Amino acid sequence: MTSSTTYKRDFLKNNRDFWIISEGRDSAIGGNAIEDEDVSGPFKEYLLSDIGRYLLNPKTIEVKKKLIGCEIHYKQRGLKKILNVFRRFLPIGSKRKKKMAYSPDVIISRYKLRIPPLQDPGLENHLTAIYDRLRFYDSVSKRLAKLNPRTISQIVGICEDIGGNFSYLKLQGSIEEKIKYIDSVISKDVRVLLNRAYVAEGLFELRGYDFESHPADKFYQILTYNSNGKQKACVLTDTHSIDFYLNDIQLLKYMHFLELSLKANPGLRNTFDLSIQGKIKPLKLFFNKKLEIDYAKAHFPEVYKIIFNELKLGPNQRNLIKPILNYLQIGVSLNFLPRTDTEEVRMHTHTSVLHDIRAVEPLRKNLAKVYAEIQKRAFDSDGGVYYLLDSFNGFSNAK
Repeated sequence: MTSSTTYKRDFLKNNRDFWIISEGRDSAIGGNAIEDEDVSGPFKEYLLSDIGRYLLNPKTIEVKKKLIGCEIHYKQRGLKKILNVFRRFLPIGSKRKKKMAYSPDVIISRYKLRIPPLQDPGLENHLTAIYDRLRFYDSVSKRLAKLNPRTISQIVGICEDIGGNFSYLKLQGSIEEKIKYIDSVISKDVRVLLNRAYVAEGLFELRGYDFESHPADKFYQILTYNSNGKQKACVLTDTHSIDFYLNDIQLLKYMHFLELSLKANPGLRNTFDLSIQGKIKPLKLFFNKKLEIDYAKAHFPEVYKIIFNELKLGPNQRNLIKPILNYLQIGVSLNFLPRTDTEEVRMHTHTSVLHDIRAVEPLRKNLAKVYAEIQKRAFDSDGGVYYLLDSFNGFSNAK
């Protein structure tokens, strides 16, 4: 059994600066450090990069979001309290009307300006200072000044991220302190704690990671095992004790998909390299099995155009391929902002479409040469055998 250092050196022999997870190997560590119940083998070990550990870690992360407003919840008094009790016995339609009557007031800032990440810190500070002066003309301050704290039961902040997604911000202190806080930071970035980097199904938040300080030579060990008939995993410390457990094994598959994408797609790899150089700011990473592209109707992806030209395939043979292209896909999308002093604030998206080799199995018999060419382009991992079906970029105006 080779040491982890030798194992890592062999894994990085292609001198890539950015990687996620290594290929697995049988582990000699076993289950001595695992406190789970009914632990059994086979035990398999992987090397995990620093960014990989961030993506899997269940600890909270801190990101910045723009505070754009708040919800004002008022106290119910006298007759309103009595009506609220009787509301439970009213017909459904009446309940809905009463519920709407008690809905909170929403105060939203009119200003949507957002300062993009700039390469010139001086220019960024100058624009921020101008923006701070302009925001005092917002009507939010006037509306907040008219509030009577004694009539308010709760105030909740409303935030918006760069992608235009909204979330609530829990505020601390008395009602007076909350009003003062909203007034002082409205239309500004505030620090928000998220439960972990994995925020929704297939979606990871990247803004909590410092890409420019990414240590390419740092690695961690991740161990997979069986417990009560289910595959589980844990990340280990340098002394082989438990760093944290991985409750959802699907997260490990995402790491394999991302590693496959980096191997298969130089464009995605270059995008991550630019993030390490500080030229772009990564925002989110999304794994999607339901893509909007219908390859049965669209033009053939570039990989097939190349194969068709090499093999001189006719239209009839090409038509045999289209029906299989929409099955067993996984899209890996990276959202990011460029750091530039000249470009508009646009959120860019780089997407890799991985295609499971099992989907092209029907070609083995009728189009054996096409199948062989696809096999040459496929990458094998514990996440499966995939090849790069497609790759594309897009952008939208950031809010």
